[in-house]
Amino acid sequence: MSNKSRTFVRGLLPKKRKSDKVKDSNDSEKLQVVTSHGEEVAPLPHEADTEFDYDEDDENHQHLFGHHKSHTKPHWKKTLWEDVRVGDFVKIMDDESFPADILICATSEDENVAFVETKNLDGETNLKSRNAVPALTHLRTAADCANKLNTFRIDCDRPDPNMYRLNAAVLANEERFPVDMQTTLLRGTVLRNTGWVIGVVLYTGVDTKIVLNSGGTPSKRSKVERLMNPQVYVLSKWVRSCN
Repeated sequence: MSNKSRTFVRGLLPKKRKSDKVKDSNDSEKLQVVTSHGEEVAPLPHEADTEFDYDEDDENHQHLFGHHKSHTKPHWKKTLWEDVRVGDFVKIMDDESFPADILICATSEDENVAFVETKNLDGETNLKSRNAVPALTHLRTAADCANKLNTFRIDCDRPDPNMYRLNAAVLANEERFPVDMQTTLLRGTVLRNTGWVIGVVLYTGVDTKIVLNSGGTPSKRSKVERLMNPQVYVLSKWVRSCN
């Protein structure tokens, strides 16, 4: 069960580096990097001094930083649907499905409009327009969402299976802003013709409207059939016992 000494994959991976801390004459610590061959290379900068230099158009990092040009923390990162919790800020890119019922904060469009495809819910192929909450349109970056000065509260009713009704409100700067289905993105829909959408998770899992409406298949048997079946069963048992 021991590891193989040579493999094809291991030959493609870069060689590991060993980092050791050494002290100079002034007893100050420096980070010294030594390769597997014992060759010393230039020291690496400290993690706190590291600058992120990602291309904004790079597809591999569009979920991490997106349109955030400063490339500094806090930043966006990819996560699983099951790890999304109520109250989390999420950023959905174009042609992606929504993992939960989300309240729209801001979009990539000028008037904070998002276009969604709802054919998984109602079977309609035409795109629907959704608008952001006017009090949350300033939350356009990860840094804005994490800023303590931009705090707000959302009051919502209990999960309701009605696909066209939502009673909620946003409390920000001592003002109350109403929230309805026009400012909400439901799970099961897909973002179309919109670069990105930033929102707050309202309902997840079994509390989403698509799950509340996906119950078991109702029985189509009539009341007469449901009354006759047990009687026929009991009668057949009685006839067999008599024979």
